[in-house]
Amino acid sequence: MRTLRTLLASFALGLAAAPVAAFDAPPRPVLRLEVAVSGEVVRLGDLFQNAGRFADVPVFRSPDPGHTGQVPAWRIIEAARRVGLEPETGDRNREVSITRDARILPLAEMEERIAMALASSMGLSDSNRVQVAFDRGTRPIAVEKGVSGSLDILRIEHDPRTGRFEAVLGIGGSPRTDRNGGFRVQGTAVELVEFVVLARSIGRGEVIRSSDLVVDRKPRTQVPALTLDTVVSASQAVGMAARRPIGPERPFRMADLMKPELVERNGNVLITMEMPGLSLTMRGRALEAGAEGDMIQVENLQSRKRLQATVTGLNRVSITPPVTTTTAVATARTP
Repeated sequence: MRTLRTLLASFALGLAAAPVAAFDAPPRPVLRLEVAVSGEVVRLGDLFQNAGRFADVPVFRSPDPGHTGQVPAWRIIEAARRVGLEPETGDRNREVSITRDARILPLAEMEERIAMALASSMGLSDSNRVQVAFDRGTRPIAVEKGVSGSLDILRIEHDPRTGRFEAVLGIGGSPRTDRNGGFRVQGTAVELVEFVVLARSIGRGEVIRSSDLVVDRKPRTQVPALTLDTVVSASQAVGMAARRPIGPERPFRMADLMKPELVERNGNVLITMEMPGLSLTMRGRALEAGAEGDMIQVENLQSRKRLQATVTGLNRVSITPPVTTTTAVATARTP
C-alpha cells in the first residue's frame, strides 16, 4: 500500500514538474511587422519581441526622420540568425515597415518664418502682408525627435520683380541640418494689399453700413486697378452714400462715394435766412438734391423766387444775404 502511494505521488510530481519546465524555456523571438524607432540605428530589439541579450545588436541604419522604409522580412531574419538569434519564421515572405520618429515643422510655420525675413526687405512693417507659397512638392521639414532648436533662415534670396525666392532653412541642434547644410526651399513671396469690398450691390444714394462691407486681401499684382483713393478701410466708407451704383466684391474709390443727401430734388425744405439781429424762416422747394454743405437752388413757395442756399440738415437749407458795403467818397477842396 505504501509502495502504491509512493508511485502515485511520484507520478503526480512528474505531471506538476512538466509544465514548469516548459514555462522556464525562453520564448522564441517574434518579428514585428510595424516598427517605430527614434535613433539613427535599428537594433534587433526594435525588430523582434523577446530579443533577449541580442536586443542591442545593431542591424542597419534607420530611415531619415519622418520617413518610412520597407525591408523584406527574410533579410531581417537572416541578419538575426547570423548573430545567433533564432526567431519564428512564419512572416518570412512579408515586409517590415520601419518609421523614424521625428519633429515635424509644418509648411505654415516655414511660410511664416520666410514672411518675417522678407517683410523688411519689401518695405513692410507687418509680415502678415507677405504671402508665401512654396513650389509644388515642398514637404514639411522633419528633424530628429529630441531636437528643440528654433527654425532659422540660413540664407535667402528674393527677386521683387517676379516674387521668386530661394531659401535655406535650418533647425538649431539638428544633426541632419548640420549634415545636409540645411533644407533648401523655393517659391514665391508677394505683397498683399488690404481693401474693403461691398458684400452686396449698393444703389445710388444708398448709405453704406458696416455690415455691407468685408475686408479682402489679394496680391498687389492681382489688383492693378488700386489707386491712391481706393477705399482700404471700413471707416472711410461707413456712413457715406453711393454717388453711383457700386457692385459687390470689387475695389471702389472715394470718388464713388459722397455724403448722404439730406435734401431730395423737388422735396419740401425749410429755408432759413440769417441776418444780423434777425432770422426768417419760410417754406420752399428744392430744385436740386444735396448733401450737408452743398450749395443748391431752392424756390420760395410764396414769392416763387429762386435762391441759392446751403444744405444744413435734413430738409433744411440756409441763406445768408450778401453784405452790402456803402462807401462815402469825400471831395476835398484845394485851398
